[in-house]
Amino acid sequence: MGAAMSLDITGERIEAAVQPKRMYTPTILSVRAQSGTVEIHLNDEQLAEIEFAIRQHLDSVRYPEEPQETVEDVKLEYSIKEGIA
Repeated sequence: MGAAMSLDITGERIEAAVQPKRMYTPTILSVRAQSGTVEIHLNDEQLAEIEFAIRQHLDSVRYPEEPQETVEDVKLEYSIKEGIA
């Protein structure tokens, strides 16, 4: 069964929860926003894949591979050179 769904919730407050698997239902990842709720039924390995993808994204946003030099870095570097000279 294939399905594609898209829900733009970028400007909304969200609630995310994981309901553990029970006897007759798998693990459920639930994301609730004002415009709707998405529930994904999955196993723990699939949930771990989603967690890995999210963690990779957040790490790349927080810590870019090549840090860019800021104006303050340049000022500090210049003042150090001035102090040495």
